Amino acid sequence: MEKILQDRIQLTIKNYREAKDSLRNDGDLLNHFASLVYAHYEKEIPVERVKEIRKYIKATSSRVSPFRGDILYMLSLLIALEEGKEKELVNNIYDIMNLLIEEGFKECDHLVLASFVVAKYGRNKDKYEIIRKIKDVYIILKEKYYNITQEDDYLVCALWALNDIDVQTIDEFIEVVYDQMSSLQIKSKNGIQGLGNAIILNGSSGDMYRTIEFILQLEKRDLKIAQQFLPVLGVVSNLTPRKNVEIVEGVIDSLCEEEAEYEYYMDKGFRTIIAISIVAFCMVSEKRRYMDELLAHGVYCFIQSKNKGIFAEVLA
Repeated sequence: MEKILQDRIQLTIKNYREAKDSLRNDGDLLNHFASLVYAHYEKEIPVERVKEIRKYIKATSSRVSPFRGDILYMLSLLIALEEGKEKELVNNIYDIMNLLIEEGFKECDHLVLASFVVAKYGRNKDKYEIIRKIKDVYIILKEKYYNITQEDDYLVCALWALNDIDVQTIDEFIEVVYDQMSSLQIKSKNGIQGLGNAIILNGSSGDMYRTIEFILQLEKRDLKIAQQFLPVLGVVSNLTPRKNVEIVEGVIDSLCEEEAEYEYYMDKGFRTIIAISIVAFCMVSEKRRYMDELLAHGVYCFIQSKNKGIFAEVLA
């Protein structure tokens, strides 16, 4: 295993242990998210700065707003990466979100993440034009797949708009991508849609086929992946799918050897995405810049799914 990968594994584990101690109220899944994102940038988690951001958001937003709970925890971890620009970024998120709500988007947790990416990546762009594009592409998606297009698609629509992927391209490419997904053993229609939407960000049929091959290789080795994280795979650079799966297996083994939490107390589908993320973060690629946000979205949806399962058990 290459040294850069070994170092990243060690930093991920170190960050997880720190998050588990200093941010334990976030919960285990968000602790793992924090460990991954900061290891991506070869940093330790700035715990005090994260807490200050949370205080600021609580002081400047309504108690009944979506800026609470797990979204607050997650958003503050992402904002803390923008050192010295935290308050400016928070205020821009508020502005973008208000504009999106005026355009008919539902005020919700998923809109918070979409507003964050526009505020972060659209600093030097016309925000009104971006918001218009978000609305246009969401309408296209809703018209084509009205039964499964929901608020959780806001994020990828924002990324499409930020990348100037025009409506016509999306309209033409979307069915091709979705048709190709039929070769995969993905039972969830939402999972197929999420993966397909993310692949469109690459805009390359070569990337699409390599992503499909990567997932097939994971299936052959019985490496499970939670469907909430399929969009992450859509933006991972994957020039050698079979070799990358072997590397992912090695990372999983190393994580389990170093920290029992990864072996005994974790959903296997979540563990696989941790290993995939570590490998992807070590690759030199411009496309990885959206991985933080897509990973955040996946973790949030995964938490929601877990909570619904617990709630259903209580009611049963």
